[in-house]
Amino acid sequence: RPFHFFNENKRMVKVYYDEIAYVESLKEYVRLHLDGGQTVVTRYQLGELEKLLEGGDFLRIHRSYLVALAKIASYTATTVEAAGKELPIGRAYQEEVRRVLEKIG
Repeated sequence: RPFHFFNENKRMVKVYYDEIAYVESLKEYVRLHLDGGQTVVTRYQLGELEKLLEGGDFLRIHRSYLVALAKIASYTATTVEAAGKELPIGRAYQEEVRRVLEKIG
């Protein structure tokens, strides 16, 4: 079961990849939204985290959001629902998101 230790306020927090619902960019930090409503804020750029999670079935849907495919409850042409939250799909990502979701659906 893959995991990574993330530095949150000088404390190393173990996060299993399969517990991540989505990731939100906060400039030089990211907020990991985990199952059960927990969050972890750590100093990472979303692009770096996307590389770290590569192969873990995560999809970039917006310049500020990365979502776990397994946690997507529903979607429209412009939004994805994950962990009870509606997340926007950026215009630049819409075609790729639609292609990936149609392929697995």
